[in-house]
Amino acid sequence: MIKIYFKTGYRNLLKNTSFTLINLVGLTLGLASVMVLSLLVYEYLTANSIFKNQDRLVYLKTYSKSGDGIIQTPFPLLDEIVKVCPDVEAATHVQSFNSPWLKYQDKEFQDNTIYGETGFFKVFSFPFESGNAATALNGKYDVVLSHETAEKLFGKVNPVGKTISADDTTQLTVTGVLKPIPANATLRPTVILSINLLKTNPGFTSMANWYNTFAENYLLLKPGANKKRLTYQINQIVKTNYTAENKNQRIKLAPFEDLVKTESGDTVSVIIKGATGSAVFILLIIVANLINLNMATMFNRAKEVAVKQMVGSSKMQIVWQFCVENAILVFTSLLLAFLLFRFVLLAQINQMVKSNFSELSFDLVKDFPLTLIILFTGILVVIIAGSYPALHLTSIKITDTVKGKLTGNNGNFITRNALITLQFTLAIIFIGVTLILNRQMSFMKKASPGYNQENVLVVPLDLAFKNPAAATAHFDAVLNDLRNNPYVKNISTSYTIPTTYQQNYNTYVDPATGKEVSLRQAATDAGLIDTYQIPLVEGRNFKNVADTNEKSNVIINRSAMKALGWTTAIGKQLKPKGGGNEVDNVIGVMEDFHYRRLSESIEPIIHSYAGKQSVNYSYLSLRVDPKHAANILTKLQKEFDAMNPRRSFSYKYMSDLADQQYALLNGILKVTNYVATITLFIAAMGMFGLIALFARQRVKEIGIRKVLGASTVDIVQLLSGNFILLVAVAAMIATPVSLLLMSKWLQSFAYRTELSWWLFAVAAGIALVIAVATVSFQAVKAALANPVKSLRSE
Repeated sequence: MIKIYFKTGYRNLLKNTSFTLINLVGLTLGLASVMVLSLLVYEYLTANSIFKNQDRLVYLKTYSKSGDGIIQTPFPLLDEIVKVCPDVEAATHVQSFNSPWLKYQDKEFQDNTIYGETGFFKVFSFPFESGNAATALNGKYDVVLSHETAEKLFGKVNPVGKTISADDTTQLTVTGVLKPIPANATLRPTVILSINLLKTNPGFTSMANWYNTFAENYLLLKPGANKKRLTYQINQIVKTNYTAENKNQRIKLAPFEDLVKTESGDTVSVIIKGATGSAVFILLIIVANLINLNMATMFNRAKEVAVKQMVGSSKMQIVWQFCVENAILVFTSLLLAFLLFRFVLLAQINQMVKSNFSELSFDLVKDFPLTLIILFTGILVVIIAGSYPALHLTSIKITDTVKGKLTGNNGNFITRNALITLQFTLAIIFIGVTLILNRQMSFMKKASPGYNQENVLVVPLDLAFKNPAAATAHFDAVLNDLRNNPYVKNISTSYTIPTTYQQNYNTYVDPATGKEVSLRQAATDAGLIDTYQIPLVEGRNFKNVADTNEKSNVIINRSAMKALGWTTAIGKQLKPKGGGNEVDNVIGVMEDFHYRRLSESIEPIIHSYAGKQSVNYSYLSLRVDPKHAANILTKLQKEFDAMNPRRSFSYKYMSDLADQQYALLNGILKVTNYVATITLFIAAMGMFGLIALFARQRVKEIGIRKVLGASTVDIVQLLSGNFILLVAVAAMIATPVSLLLMSKWLQSFAYRTELSWWLFAVAAGIALVIAVATVSFQAVKAALANPVKSLRSE
């Protein structure tokens, strides 16, 4: 019988070509969208599954008196924990400080480097391709490489025991190579070095005290460990060793398995929630559309079903037939959807979310839980979409079916109307979300950032020069040439530029009042304010002189002045906590400017003077005459190439860097546009099928009405009026839902557009126009049919 079901189903699909194609296209696009959204959610939910013993893994969080928490602590804390806390089985830092250049023979490169203790691989159970995890970091000069890094340097040869150089000075021994790390692991190091090597770095040791908070700590607890006792012991260490300014801080243990959910930030959380909601919405629309189109073809299948019942077919056999027919359609769509997902949409979603996620990948075997979920979803769609119309047909009396009485009961009309309303409700919600998201993006891009980002070239200076002393001397000559170039208006060399300000905070005290304020810190030269044309509210800029002359001078922004309760800042002093007897003099106040994207508020900032302009900064910023920018860049590239850098010369315009801040939001906008289009398309196709059903069921009524004088407009109104009413109901439901969703979403933006009623009216209007166009096409077609043909059938 299964063979017969497949043969019958295949023939029926070919017979109803238009409905088959509509279903095939809608299902393929919808299921491909569900696949890519499901992969995003799956990777998020299964993050860090590579690590064992997650129930015993914890990380440390520092909480200030105000309740704010960060995942860093002072560096020496971990050593003390290992000494005095018996509940800890193994512990390690995950310390980023620098990334040395690694060289083997003629191959040289730099990549993401972390430093860890000897217990690193006890805490993080990375699988090893070669080497011994238990002893891999026992030596000061040991290095463990990722699979990809080892291949770059050594090819397919086992590198364990080989020697590589770091920054042309330190000889390292390869003691292990990791197996490929999944993309959804939060820790994906390419080079792992011993923390004992980092402890010999003077720059690091000067920071690794009990005041500076920059170290990440991870602990593997013993089975049955007492977490309350451990937390108490750690905070006793805090009370004993922390500096006076930080003794009010508290350390808490956080479960490692909650790391992604807790520390990934609101943006990632919004993406995952949005992906989950979108996938569910699309699935609902797919099922509703498939049921509606199956119902639309029921009229032609009714007598077939009646005959089968008369010759002895049971309800279950008829249900099986319809399910097999839908299975052919659904699983063909699944195959096409997988190809679309794998070779088109996956690359697109990676471009959108790469700044917040590692590159997503999919393997049918490796990701078998997701594969099974997709197959189960396909089976569920088949059962729902196939069984409902079959059960409806078998519930009608055989005599009524033979006579063509297929009107059914009120329950079926309610179900059909509910499905149509659901489809268009979801479609209108997505249209409204899309319109508001577009409006917010436009608002942020058009708003003034508070500085002039036009015609500013930004050149990264971190090029890893092979001879730093020679590069410094050469760059000084380049700076002099630039200052004498009439087409270069301003020059700045700085550690940070707008869009790159770091999460670097310190507490400053007003010596006159004792008031304490947390300020974001940045170090810059004398050219930043002029190059980016940031207005000065009062006071003066830094001077391009030796740092000893401006060392104790600082410039704050207006928000900092307000936070300190000052009406004027010139001549005031600030004392940084942890700075001993150091006192800073405020020499200027800059106007507030958006140093990050407009979704974030402007925080109080303090700029210190880092010294004269030189190549030792991170960025070179040039305000140039746009007509001569190409010539300036050509000359700069030649000069930098002559300085023998390891990295290639590159540049970007500040306006492009500012736009890149919104890359993720632009990606979300593209996904929302796509989902809105898909939902509208599927909903319209469902409407198309239903109006076709109505026209067929009422063909004789239409013929009689036309013979009695009804016009084409009358027939169109007869057939489409109910559908238009359902879309109007959908609009009334969708509008408050959209308003609630987007009002809540916009609260995450410090600077946001206003919600206008007409946006929701436009969303409803778009859906209504598409619905009217779809319905009218079929209705007009039915109204223009020759009534003689429809009445001659009997």
